[in-house]
Amino acid sequence: MSNTPVTEIITLTGNDAMKTTSNFQEAVELLRQSTFEGLQRMYWGDRVQQPGIRQLFIDWARRPQGSESIVATTAQIKEKLDAVVDSPPTRRLVAFNPFPTNKCFAAPFTELIISTVKPETNLNEFNKIVDASLEVCHDFEGCYGTAWGYVVDPEGANEVVLLVGWESPEHHVAFMKTEPATRTTAPYVDGVDDSTVFYVQAQDASE
Repeated sequence: MSNTPVTEIITLTGNDAMKTTSNFQEAVELLRQSTFEGLQRMYWGDRVQQPGIRQLFIDWARRPQGSESIVATTAQIKEKLDAVVDSPPTRRLVAFNPFPTNKCFAAPFTELIISTVKPETNLNEFNKIVDASLEVCHDFEGCYGTAWGYVVDPEGANEVVLLVGWESPEHHVAFMKTEPATRTTAPYVDGVDDSTVFYVQAQDASE
């Protein structure tokens, strides 16, 4: 599992300093200039419905491992991020398929669905349900691409994350009114306990 490509999703509940200082941008710059092995691309964006919550997405060629050579850089990044948040950041490592997820983040809006899978759900069947629910998006106008995967952190092993790139929230709303969306969404909802759904307007922070 350590060699599996993953996307690190960091959720930051910002304070006033998120908007009024350059600490976040400086943290991203430190990441960009670092020598972290396996770091590929980064994206970030505020939740459209909750602009006080910022999402940072980091694509890794393999699960990131701590090492002595990056301790100082990690401390600097943590200091910058701690200055702009009201509570400790939430971190998830997700093994998305397909990977990388650039098609989803290239869209003007990226929809994220973070769900807690019911303990009794048959995962083999649930995998097919997720595939079916995303497959019907691909032929719909305004869909840029999809990806999904399970959280691979031990603390979030029962979570699944879906990504869908949309031209606009209106395209998503129109899709949800179609028969294929209704037909494939119901089994998904039956397999999870709860879901958090939001959009971000992602910016490429890799260059």
